[in-house]
Amino acid sequence: MGLFDFIYSIAVIHMLVLDEDRDGFYKFISNHLSENGIALICTMGDGQNEMKSDISRAFEIQERDDESGKMMVAATSCRMVSFATFEAELTRNHLEIVEKGITSALPDFNSLMYVVVKNMI
Repeated sequence: MGLFDFIYSIAVIHMLVLDEDRDGFYKFISNHLSENGIALICTMGDGQNEMKSDISRAFEIQERDDESGKMMVAATSCRMVSFATFEAELTRNHLEIVEKGITSALPDFNSLMYVVVKNMI
């Protein structure tokens, strides 16, 4: 199995709704970090509010507004967590937070939580 000094995950974890899927994702990161490796994980959220979509409706066709007008697209799954939940998930999966904060990636994401993590020793 390949080990990496740096792994980045931008706008991925919020697409995973179920705890077992999120845990599997974190374990993958943990299992692929080198001894001194770090990972940057960015996810939608403001650090306080939590929400999750109904995964049984993922991929249903929905109307969305776009700058060019309305368009039909497939729905997606989404789960936004607070920093308290985010930190608990990471700890449960043996990842230690080195740095955390809120940033943005406009125009698509006006609020993104980020963490830099390493494996717990």
